Amino acid sequence: MEIREVLKGSAWTWLLPCLLISGLWGCSTSEERVVAEAKKLALAGRPSEALRLLRDYLERTPDSTEPRRLKILLAIEEQRSEEALADYEAISSTQEKDDPALLHQLALGLIRDAFQSNEGFLRARAAAALEELADPSSDWLIRRGLEHPDPSVRAHAVETVGRLGKRTLQPELEQLLDDADPFVRAGSAWAIGRLGQASSQPLLRRALRDRHPQVRVRAAGALLMLGDRSGVSLLTSALEAKDAAVRIQAAEVTGFVLEPSVRTLLTQRLQDPDLYVRLYAAEALAKIGDPSAVSYLRAALHQQNRFLGLFAGELLSNLGDRSAIPLLKEALQSDGDIRTRLYAAWTLGRLGDRSGVPSAKEVLKNPDPHLRANAAWTLGEIGGEEAMALLKAALRDEVSSVKMHAVWALDRIVRSSAKIPSAQASGSSSQG
Repeated sequence: MEIREVLKGSAWTWLLPCLLISGLWGCSTSEERVVAEAKKLALAGRPSEALRLLRDYLERTPDSTEPRRLKILLAIEEQRSEEALADYEAISSTQEKDDPALLHQLALGLIRDAFQSNEGFLRARAAAALEELADPSSDWLIRRGLEHPDPSVRAHAVETVGRLGKRTLQPELEQLLDDADPFVRAGSAWAIGRLGQASSQPLLRRALRDRHPQVRVRAAGALLMLGDRSGVSLLTSALEAKDAAVRIQAAEVTGFVLEPSVRTLLTQRLQDPDLYVRLYAAEALAKIGDPSAVSYLRAALHQQNRFLGLFAGELLSNLGDRSAIPLLKEALQSDGDIRTRLYAAWTLGRLGDRSGVPSAKEVLKNPDPHLRANAAWTLGEIGGEEAMALLKAALRDEVSSVKMHAVWALDRIVRSSAKIPSAQASGSSSQG
């Protein structure tokens, strides 16, 4: 994200000629003159001087909008996250309407900076934010994710490529089929299937022989997406594997590719000793068109294990089924684990229900910054004016990671309200 490209493509490039023709026409205000001079410095490769000029000007005239907007862009380019966040909080508190373009640039810049964090939680959440917010302007950032040393970041990045249908990045996915991390290999195989290139079949057939079963399962599903049924027998075997994690993967894959030939096996998995296998099998059957599977998930809402009941609610929300709403609202009122209440609020948000806003608001006051960050993330799922007001207040949080989550959540809400396409058009990353 070169600042020269940002500046040249901005809506106010017309200010630059002021420097050249000021003798004839002049830049009518000191604000226009300082913006023009700062842009000239930035385009000349002297962004630090431009930032200093803007800081000095804003100390004298703190309510000036365009100098602060430019300062935010320059701070993003110079990887000065705290400065950019402070300026964005200042500008958002004085403007009635949000600036979607500026907010999005800030959100992407913060993802880039979070990728460099020493905190694994923040790196992983930044990668999840990229899944939510990626668009045609963020290819440079997706590439960074694909090349990142943290396998969790790479895994999210390959998922983003598949969701966006970025065929230009298929060569990178093909290289990652040999990644040291099995989850990156599995995600790459799956993303290649979603890209829909039949020429990828030989590579995916090779992945059917991977040493890790979850890679093999994902490769079999990817081949089915490309019309190649050579992996169906592998999927049926995986549904009966000893490892419950493999059975879960197989059920999830068959539900996504709508493979009817395994319907009997999926029905058998409703009696699986592992509760999660049962729930994933029910979701897969529901997607294939078995109405009794929806009834099964509705009954599972009342599991003795409250979290499993909430998970059944999430799976029902994947299907657009609102049966879980009463249970989820009840969970909001419980005195149990805060994470459980946030999970309920997040799932309600997916269903268009904003009952979870008060719970998220309460957690924003919690002393644990991870919980405050999760509350901001949850508000991004819920959306609405009240959620946006709370997120703007969270921009004043004392911890950078919380403010980053607030920006990512705000960007998601603003883009969703404006119906701006993103990678996450259907479905969302769950609570971390």
